[in-house]
Amino acid sequence: MNHEFDDYAKNYEVILDKYLWLTGDNNTFFAEYKAKKLTEWYPTKVFESFKMLDFGCGIGTMTAFVKKEFSGAQVYGIDPSSESIKIAQKRYSDISFQTSHGTSIDFEDNFFDFVYAAGAFHHIPFSEHEAYKKELLRVLKPGGDFVLFELNPRNPGTRFIFNRSPIEKNAKMLQPQYAESFFKDFGPITTKYYSFYPNFLRWLRPTEKYMTKIPFGGLYACLAVKK
Repeated sequence: MNHEFDDYAKNYEVILDKYLWLTGDNNTFFAEYKAKKLTEWYPTKVFESFKMLDFGCGIGTMTAFVKKEFSGAQVYGIDPSSESIKIAQKRYSDISFQTSHGTSIDFEDNFFDFVYAAGAFHHIPFSEHEAYKKELLRVLKPGGDFVLFELNPRNPGTRFIFNRSPIEKNAKMLQPQYAESFFKDFGPITTKYYSFYPNFLRWLRPTEKYMTKIPFGGLYACLAVKK
C-alpha cells in the first residue's frame, strides 16, 4: 500500500462524506454498519477474548466501532499512512495502532484469531496483492477468520461515487469473482452482498439480510476460515 492517504488524513471524513451524498448517509454510518455486519455474521464472538486485526484501518473509525461491538477482543489497526495512524491513536487510545512499511506486517506468525480488510485492497496495486495475502495468511492462526469488505463494481451507485471521489483516483475495484478466486487460499469463500437501499428507503433495510446472494448490492464481503 502507498502513502497517498497522508494527503487526505486530516480531511478524509469531509471528502468522503461529500461523495456519499447519493446514499443519504455518511462515512461514520458505513463504518458502524460494517462493524455490525461482523456481529451479525459472527455472533458467538461478541463476548469472546481474541486478537483481531484491522488491515488498512485508516483513521480508525471502523476499528473503534469493532472494538465497541467485540468488547472482549484485543483490536489492532495497521495502515501505511502515518498521518492517519496519528489521528487514529489520538482518538482511540484503547486500541493499538501502528504504521506499516512495505508489504510486511510486523506481527508474529499465527498472532491473530481474526483479520478483516475493509476497503483496503482496492487501494493496493494488483501486483502487490499476492505479497499482502501471504502476510495476512502468515499472521492469521489456522482456524482463524478472515473477512474482506469491498465495493461492488456491479452496482451503478457504487461506480458513480467511486468514479468521482478523489480518494479513489488511484484505486481499482475488485470484481467479486476475482476476490473469491484470489482469497481461496484462506479456505472456502462465502460471499455476502449488502447495502441495497439508500437512506430514503431505509425502512426496507431489514429485508437486506434475505438478499445476500443477489450480486448487485453496493458492497460485498468475502468470508473465510483459514485452513
